Amino acid sequence: MPFTFIEIEEAKTRRIWIFFLVLILLHFAVLASLTAAAAEILSLPYDTFFSPRLMGWLIVLSLASASFHFGFATLDTIHFLHDNLAAVKPDPADGIHQRLLNIMQEIQVVTGNRKRIDCVVIPTLAMNALAAVDLRGNATIAITEGLLSRLTRPQLEAVMAHEAYHILSGDCRETTVAASFFGLPSAALGKISGGFAPGFRFSPSFLLAWTLLKLSQIFNMFISREREYRADAGAVRMTRNPIALAEALNLISRNWRGVGSIGEGFEMLCIVSPAAKALDETDGWRADLMSTHPPIRKRIEVLSKMAHQELSERIAKTAPTGRPDAARPAEPVFYALDPHHQWQGPYPLAELSALAWISPLTWISDGGAGIERAWKIPSIDPVIFMNRLKQDAMPVTSSLCPSCRQPLLETLYERTPLRQCHFCGGILIETAKISRIMARAENSFTDRISSLSKTVMKENQLKQSGHRAQNINRTMITLRSCPQCKNPMTRTFYSLAYLVEIDRCNFCGLTWFDPDELEMLQCMITNKMAGDPLVERTT
Repeated sequence: MPFTFIEIEEAKTRRIWIFFLVLILLHFAVLASLTAAAAEILSLPYDTFFSPRLMGWLIVLSLASASFHFGFATLDTIHFLHDNLAAVKPDPADGIHQRLLNIMQEIQVVTGNRKRIDCVVIPTLAMNALAAVDLRGNATIAITEGLLSRLTRPQLEAVMAHEAYHILSGDCRETTVAASFFGLPSAALGKISGGFAPGFRFSPSFLLAWTLLKLSQIFNMFISREREYRADAGAVRMTRNPIALAEALNLISRNWRGVGSIGEGFEMLCIVSPAAKALDETDGWRADLMSTHPPIRKRIEVLSKMAHQELSERIAKTAPTGRPDAARPAEPVFYALDPHHQWQGPYPLAELSALAWISPLTWISDGGAGIERAWKIPSIDPVIFMNRLKQDAMPVTSSLCPSCRQPLLETLYERTPLRQCHFCGGILIETAKISRIMARAENSFTDRISSLSKTVMKENQLKQSGHRAQNINRTMITLRSCPQCKNPMTRTFYSLAYLVEIDRCNFCGLTWFDPDELEMLQCMITNKMAGDPLVERTT
């Protein structure tokens, strides 16, 4: 494994040459097969087919065709990528898009403007991001509308820094070259064949796209999974915020990553694979050989260790000098990650309880072995959060929030009774009552919610690919337990017409909406009922 930047760059250059040699061999195999078929049809003797002269011509033709293929596929990859994904430039008039532009400018400053990087938005509710560099030197970071709208600013900064590192380190060049040979054409033909829908299973475009996709998987063997760990570490160096990237990866892993909308040919360019494959979440030689991304759980573990190391270094710098016994506090103290992703502390338990911004999802450390969510620390949970719930005027139920593990409160939404988490804002409602809320339009929608709903209304093609996206391998995500019956809930779309992901319990007929999900669904249906996809209500 390379240890210096020079060795890493030399390895990348060698891999691009290997890609070219593999491409020549593939072209030679195709030409040789066609020649053998022609010889069979014309009843030519085998010694004629295997003559040195004919083999020489096949090698020359293979070299020429592979060179043309290499140049055509790699010189204008960025333009082809934008067209295939229907990517658009960020709209400065849109507040969410302007935030993306601001972060991109900050990353350019942090990296010393070493390379001009453009950013574009992919109009899909999927949650993913990718980076690409063509041989002309053009570089781009593409981020989906769903990810852009649902990440906090620190999380978005971490994702953008991850993709920027791929570009600046040169990792992105070899992956773009590898993807451009067969992956990008496969994705384009996949759209022609209806996103590989069943009705097009035997169409010529489907067969060609499937063949190209299988050929593109040959190049997966040359793409190291280690590059994702390096990009994660590079993002941490730029943002000094490993927890934000860990949170973003966890959020992406629980949601639709883009299968059916982002072609599998783009897999090696994405921050996570669009398709939730069992191979990606395993270890071993086969996974290392064929998978382009390491397990998300391991990436999150590594980032958590980075956060703990960063906090430990800070504690060591601020610790009082003298005898260890004198430095030891009389009672346990805690460090907490504030809403701005800055570590605060140390706090005794009483002071920690008084902090208004502490929630069950706040990251807490006692300065010891690790970092955990506040609700997982027994000495904190009962003392702080139960007292706050008692101060609330709403009745407390026996159901626990699947995210915060705190009792849900009885409340009304659009005058419909439901249960809501005081801390994260998640909503638990009987599935049969959802239609009541959808038929009412008393609440207003924020700009962010309206922007998301407009995007969905423009994406009629997602209705066709939804059946594929809905069948995500459920072993690849962490299933939540139903707050009422404790059975695992199914992570799925509300319907194929309204692609909002929800957690649904098929045992007791309850549906869990994460923050924003119920409003997104209501806004989509309201816009569609109005007959104008651009209709929006803002606060």
